[in-house]
Amino acid sequence: MRDAFEASGKTLLDLERDTNWSRSKISELLRAAGRYPRWEPIHTLLSALGWPNSAILNLRNLWIRAAQEARKRPGWISGCVQAGVDGSPPPVDFSAFRARREGHFHAYAATFLRRPAQARRAVEDDFNLLRIVWDDALASANASHFAWQMLRDTVLERAPRRDGHPALDETAYASQALRRQSTHTDRVRQLRETLRLYDGIRRLPPKQLDVMVLQFILGLPEETVQDLMGLSLPDVRSCVMHARRTLADRFPSPTFEEGPCDDLTD
Repeated sequence: MRDAFEASGKTLLDLERDTNWSRSKISELLRAAGRYPRWEPIHTLLSALGWPNSAILNLRNLWIRAAQEARKRPGWISGCVQAGVDGSPPPVDFSAFRARREGHFHAYAATFLRRPAQARRAVEDDFNLLRIVWDDALASANASHFAWQMLRDTVLERAPRRDGHPALDETAYASQALRRQSTHTDRVRQLRETLRLYDGIRRLPPKQLDVMVLQFILGLPEETVQDLMGLSLPDVRSCVMHARRTLADRFPSPTFEEGPCDDLTD
């Protein structure tokens, strides 16, 4: 932006008039001073400097990646860039990618977010942002992994937390496992075991946590988990194995013995 400003022959006073931003704000942007800037003033300034739209879009993608590296919240990033998104139809390959994953993405979001509307909004924001950086996703080493990391960040930034970990209490209460017993005594025992299990799962390392949520809590086949997360089958199986060992060490109980993933609470 500094190079474009110097080449334009314009003054800060000219840009103040053209952008309706104060000279101090424009100077701050050109000096890269202050906190990480929102996209809107950058977009406005580049337009006033006569940048072509294609170059602005390329810089927007760089801004998004830099914002992610700066650990800006995905919701904040999405909100910053949505105003500048055109109304053209999404690419066909993006639409196909979304269609295959949207239901599973929503189920993952609903595991952590307590209201259905929150889960829907998180997934919508995630796909809106993914569409903007779709070319970057395709150019990455693994588009599925790229998209999964973006979804994970978008969901977990909004998830309620307890002791520094995402809370899964309400998911545990709603679990199918709680409806396997008929008597009151059995239901209370099942509730206690399920709460202990979910408390252990939520404390797992990120990749193991996601695999266990998808394969154990949501009941997805390991091949689907592999595809969603962009992992190999050995990676998925390794995550399950290490997660089981962690849970067994933390909560010695037949609940955590080795066996098929869907047998965890039997």
